Amino acid sequence: MRRTALLALAAILLLGGVSFAGWRFFNAPTLLRVAVGPTGSEDARLVAAMSQYLIREGASLRFKVVPVDNEAEAARAVEDEKAELAVVRTDAAMAAKGQTVVVWHRDAVVLVAPADRGIAQPTDLRGHTVGVVKRLAANRQLLDTILAQYDVPRGEVGVVVFETAAEVEAALRTRLVDVVLAVGTVGGRTLEETVSGVATAGGGAPPVFVPLAEAEALAQRSSVFETFDVVRGAFGGAVPRPAETVKTLGVSHRLVALAAVPDGIVSELARLIFVMRPTIATGIPLANRIEAPESSNSAVLPVHPGALAYYDGEVETFFDKYDDYIYIGVMVLSIVGSGLAGMASTASAKRRQRTLGLLERLLGIVRLARAAQTESELDALQHETDEILAVALARAGDGALDDAGVAAFSLGLEQARHAIGDRRRAMSGYRPRLHAAE
Repeated sequence: MRRTALLALAAILLLGGVSFAGWRFFNAPTLLRVAVGPTGSEDARLVAAMSQYLIREGASLRFKVVPVDNEAEAARAVEDEKAELAVVRTDAAMAAKGQTVVVWHRDAVVLVAPADRGIAQPTDLRGHTVGVVKRLAANRQLLDTILAQYDVPRGEVGVVVFETAAEVEAALRTRLVDVVLAVGTVGGRTLEETVSGVATAGGGAPPVFVPLAEAEALAQRSSVFETFDVVRGAFGGAVPRPAETVKTLGVSHRLVALAAVPDGIVSELARLIFVMRPTIATGIPLANRIEAPESSNSAVLPVHPGALAYYDGEVETFFDKYDDYIYIGVMVLSIVGSGLAGMASTASAKRRQRTLGLLERLLGIVRLARAAQTESELDALQHETDEILAVALARAGDGALDDAGVAAFSLGLEQARHAIGDRRRAMSGYRPRLHAAE
């Protein structure tokens, strides 16, 4: 009985240990590396805030920030599989292995000039110098795309690149530049500082927002672009800036994931982003710009199937995804359980058969003892009886014999010993003394 109890305890402990290890494995947070930059930018701050939220709320996903210098490097990090996620700009660099999870924010391409520079249309850029805010190859390429659309020779337009929008006002006052091109979110720091600098340099006169009327044609020509309407008064002012809604070109920043990241993880990521967005937006308003991408997959940045499943309400539950495996597992366990039960039953039957064999042997010893002719035969039978006793005691200790079995063996052993003792006395001529009646 003791051995059986120890085996049962060991089995329970093993099962508990395996269950705990399985629970820890399946419930351990999934770590996702996120490439974003530059350090200190609104995009980087937003990712850092999300990372803190996920830790604070004990979410099933975690972020590890991979800092990079710009969006092109972020895309390259995904392409080289140094990160599972990245914040990229559609016109800066595309990661062939990346697929959209969410639209991080949409940016407007703004061409704005003081009213006294005589620039009202893209064709008026001839003979003038354009100040490009931020030293990004994508921004320079945007200017070249606009000039090509309006047949303005590249050689007839000067270009000065600013590190930040804070340089705009001084450059306009000194006539270093005549018009400024900036890319950013409406209401974001870059465009706000750019428009404010142009307005101040113009002596308070409303700045001129140069429309890109052919923005839709540019967007159709290249899917990295989109159209964007800068609505009347988007930049405030006593006199609305702009005075009328201006059509221009737009680009988007997107959070992309490696196509190899499992759909279930990306579905959960998309869900968590929209869950935490309201909380994070209280400290970082840029979070309010996050939106779902178009349902249709684009040729450049298709939507990740996991994100698409979330947006379409088709996220598979655990049982939906693994029901076939669960069904097969239950069948296998049932078969294995039946097999083990059969083996246990067979083993039990064999033990009973061996036990019955010992009892039959005891009965045989009784018959042989009564027919024995020599002391040596009785000694051998006595020795065999002692061996049967040892086996019976061992089986009783292991729990192989129940109370009824022990009682049967006790009776059999007693009969065998009596038979051997009676035969010894008979062979030695022993006669019991008879007492005369008084």
